[in-house]
Amino acid sequence: MTNLHRRWGGVFLVAIVFIVLTYNHYRDNLASLAPEQVKQETPAGEIRVLGMVQGGTLETRGAGEATFALLGKSATLPVHYQGPPPDNLRELKILILIGTWNADRQVFEAHDIGIVPNYGFIAGAYLLGLLPLALLLFAMTRRVHSLYEEIKASTLYEEE
Repeated sequence: MTNLHRRWGGVFLVAIVFIVLTYNHYRDNLASLAPEQVKQETPAGEIRVLGMVQGGTLETRGAGEATFALLGKSATLPVHYQGPPPDNLRELKILILIGTWNADRQVFEAHDIGIVPNYGFIAGAYLLGLLPLALLLFAMTRRVHSLYEEIKASTLYEEE
């Protein structure tokens, strides 16, 4: 095994560690649950819930307080929002709500509204940008290594 292969093996291992850490961060801090999952699993602690504000259910009670139903694919989730004044809270809008599930009252108590990212687009953009760059760097490194070996074989090294 040449030094070139060891180096690129190290780069590959670092990339795998980076991918694993990124996935763990996504799972722990960015992944969201559907309203059906919240009702079935009754999660403890702070969670993120993705759904659409059901039409006709939004009631505002002041600058930073509202109640509404969050619609999923097969279930609705009653939500009590109390937090910063929501600029983007309106009916038929897809939102990510951050808060806790109150199993006693069967209400999701939200304290913040997150943005809805398009993870498929973000991952695709990184792959389209980084994969060709990595292949180009690998090809360039191989060419430089073979050129170095060719120069070393054709000229005799003399100490000064």
